[in-house]
Amino acid sequence: MTQDEKHIKRINKYLTSINVLYDDLVREIALLVVNLKVSEKLFRFKDYSRITKAVSEALITYNNGLLSKINIYTEYEWDFANQKVNDLLTDNLNGIKPKIPAAAYDSKMREISKQSQNKKALEAFQERKNGKFTVSERVWNITKQAKENLEFAIDDALKEGMSAQDLARKVKGNLNDPDKLFRRVRDKHGNLVLSKNAQAFHPGQGVYRSAHKNALRLASNEINMAYRSAEMERIRANSDVVGQKINLSPQHKVFDVCDELQGTYPKDFNWLLWHTSCKCFRTMILKSQSELITEINNGQNLSPEASKNYVGDVPQNFNKWVNDNREMIERRKSKPYFLEENKKFVK
Repeated sequence: MTQDEKHIKRINKYLTSINVLYDDLVREIALLVVNLKVSEKLFRFKDYSRITKAVSEALITYNNGLLSKINIYTEYEWDFANQKVNDLLTDNLNGIKPKIPAAAYDSKMREISKQSQNKKALEAFQERKNGKFTVSERVWNITKQAKENLEFAIDDALKEGMSAQDLARKVKGNLNDPDKLFRRVRDKHGNLVLSKNAQAFHPGQGVYRSAHKNALRLASNEINMAYRSAEMERIRANSDVVGQKINLSPQHKVFDVCDELQGTYPKDFNWLLWHTSCKCFRTMILKSQSELITEINNGQNLSPEASKNYVGDVPQNFNKWVNDNREMIERRKSKPYFLEENKKFVK
């Protein structure tokens, strides 16, 4: 199993713990509401004063737990990416060890180690704004959506004599398909009653009606991008890396933008993903071993441009994709990340 395949496997494991976090929230809320005497109007936590504080605390616990897990797992994958690059560069250096001076070998090894000490870059990644919002703000928006999802689900599920366990099971089942849930609640109460709350079920392009699905997607993307960002930091820092190749994931089955844009790119092409939930991966293009031996033995530290392996421009299929999709790109309010970050390569 490659390092990138292990990375994807770890993401799936992390998402299991986020599932547990949401299950805990549903169970706690079910315990709070199971014995309520509810009115016939649309269920809202704010209408039941004796539980509002406990509900708020449960939601804050969920919010803080989700944010904490995202930060912890992004740090894990940042470190794994650093180790991946360390191993690649070290293996390459060990391949020429007998042909260069011991002092030069030791110096190169120290340089590799130093380049992996990039925690400030991790902090900047975790605190950055993606579009208009930080990760913390996105998590809070998901928490507010979770509250609204739960209110709709409880409205549909709550019946007299139901145990907290049964209620939690019914609520969770409702939450698995919020489209059907919304239609049932709408039919029960009418559009007029729901008009102020319907926005929660029209969250916008690229966003799910399910808060939990949005939480999983956010966590998966952030963890994956942390891994790719750490790789990118190392590519920029090391002059022995002269390019990068963006490859399709082995799990990739459906033809899409990933197929159209795969290929060999310059080392300063800023790539983390092609689209949300993208699982493509990168391989680094290095100076040849003969070039590295000559360079080190001559006491040089040549730029990447000096290598015969140097990649100086984007592939033609990238230019073709930009030209073929120019009208779509210009219409979009939010441009694809890889275009915004690589304007000098967009012809």
